[in-house]
Amino acid sequence: MESDASLKEPLAVFDVDGTLFRRGLLPALTRRLVNEEVFPERVREELSEDYYAWVERRGSYEIYDELVVQLFLRELKGVSVVELRHCAKVEVEAHGRRLHMYTRDLAKRLKQAGYYLIAISGSPTDILETFLNPLGFDRVWGTVLDQEEGRYTGRLLHHPFSDKRGVLKGLVDEAALDLDGSVGVGDTLSDVGFLELVQTPIVFNPNRRLFDVARQQDWPIVVERKDVIYNLQMRLEDSLLGEGTVWVG
Repeated sequence: MESDASLKEPLAVFDVDGTLFRRGLLPALTRRLVNEEVFPERVREELSEDYYAWVERRGSYEIYDELVVQLFLRELKGVSVVELRHCAKVEVEAHGRRLHMYTRDLAKRLKQAGYYLIAISGSPTDILETFLNPLGFDRVWGTVLDQEEGRYTGRLLHHPFSDKRGVLKGLVDEAALDLDGSVGVGDTLSDVGFLELVQTPIVFNPNRRLFDVARQQDWPIVVERKDVIYNLQMRLEDSLLGEGTVWVG
């Protein structure tokens, strides 16, 4: 998946969880590991408690996400790399097509138009690359899980979620790229770092904190509900970006 970007290719930067995938890849993988009896059944109950606290508005998504990471790492120690990657493949085959229409089709259009597609996510690379391969992404940054002798240690080696701006800047410096014509799409505050760098930031189904930033910065907002995709605040005049959206001025 990791190919070198040509200096002539404009960049398109995507978040994944909640932006491309309608759910979170890590919670989905964790449930699959329970289904395949790699993780114990009690994990399903703990995961459900955290999930329902979020959906019933007794907690934020950020808290839920952090709890899922802690739960996953707690159970990960000693798990076979082969087993986990098998579960990742099974999960992607079962649910990998649960994508948002706007971002799915946008990625396809940008790829066809010659963009170099990159994704920056907090999800483990072990499922992230499997999920993104069919979508034509050129390079992916995700959480790298430490392993020894074919088994996971329960530690993280690299976690790009905490510095998405630094990841993009590193690529630009490494390949001597510029960001002319670049596009970025994200849905939470953790994506602001790369959204501030690209030429056209698109805020997609934002949480309240990112929505407030988008309002201040006058960034385009896209909201997908049922089978309607609304473009708010700043109109996406370029048909490559705005196709399929309904402008709400």
